[in-house]
Amino acid sequence: MSLQSNINTWKGLYDNTGINAGGGDPAYIGSVIDVNGLYHGGIDIYTGNGNEIYDFNYYGGQGVKLNDPSGGKYLLESTGGFQWDTVFGTTALAMQTSGSLNSLYLGTTPLDDAGASPGQYTVTTFNGGEPLLVVEGFNIVSDYAATLFGATDGNDSILLNQAGSGAATGIDFGDLMAKPGYYESATFNSAVLYNLAFEENAAGVSTFEWALDKYLESKGSDITDSWASIDTALSGTGVSIDYYDFAEDYAVGGVVASAAAEVESDLLLAA
Repeated sequence: MSLQSNINTWKGLYDNTGINAGGGDPAYIGSVIDVNGLYHGGIDIYTGNGNEIYDFNYYGGQGVKLNDPSGGKYLLESTGGFQWDTVFGTTALAMQTSGSLNSLYLGTTPLDDAGASPGQYTVTTFNGGEPLLVVEGFNIVSDYAATLFGATDGNDSILLNQAGSGAATGIDFGDLMAKPGYYESATFNSAVLYNLAFEENAAGVSTFEWALDKYLESKGSDITDSWASIDTALSGTGVSIDYYDFAEDYAVGGVVASAAAEVESDLLLAA
C-alpha cells in the first residue's frame, strides 16, 4: 500500500452527502475542543460573533453514510491554539486564520458515534480496530503549499484567482477551495479545514492531499512513492507521515488526545 492508496481508502469512507445538502448543512461542519477545554459541536462551533469559530486545540469532523454505523473521520490538532474566522471582504467573504495546524489524523469514527459531527466525548476518538493515518508537522506542509500561491505561510491571505507557480502551475488557488463562489480570499490553512469538511473542489483532489504531494515532491518524493522512500525524503524535515493498521497501535482506545497528553507528560518528565 502507498500513501496515495491509504488516502483513497479514507476518502471512500468519508461521506460528504450530509454537509453538502441544501448547499451546506452547518450541523455537519464538525466539532471543536476549544482552548479552554470546552466542547462545541455543529452550528455551535460558531461563537455568535459573525462567522467566528471558537479558538480551538482540536477540530474534528466525520462523514457517516445514512444507516451506516461508521464512516471516515478527520482530526486536526493545534498545540498552541488556532483561530478561524470568516469576514466580509471587498466583494465577497474572506477566511482568516492564525496559529498552526500541527497534526492531521485520518481514520474511522468510533462505533458509538455516528452523528453529523463528533460528540462531546468522542471528538478526539477513532475506532481503535481500524486504520489511522497520522501526519505530524502538518503546519510545515501547509506553509510550504501556501508559498506556491505567493503567500508567506499558511495564514497569509490568498485571493482565489491567484495563479499557482512552480509545482502549482496550471491551477488557481480557488481550485482547491470548497464552495469558492462565496469567497474572494482565504488562507491555505482555512482551505484545508473547509475542504476536509465538504470534501469537494474544482481540482478534484483533497486540499490536504494536494499539499502533502507537493511538499513530498519538493523533497524528491510524492504520495505514490513507497513508504520507505517517503520516510527517507522526510528525514530531518520536522514532518512525519505514519500509517497504523489499527488506531489502537497509535493511541490507547483510539483516543488521540490521550496519546498527545502522554507525549507531553513524557517530555515534561524528561526535562
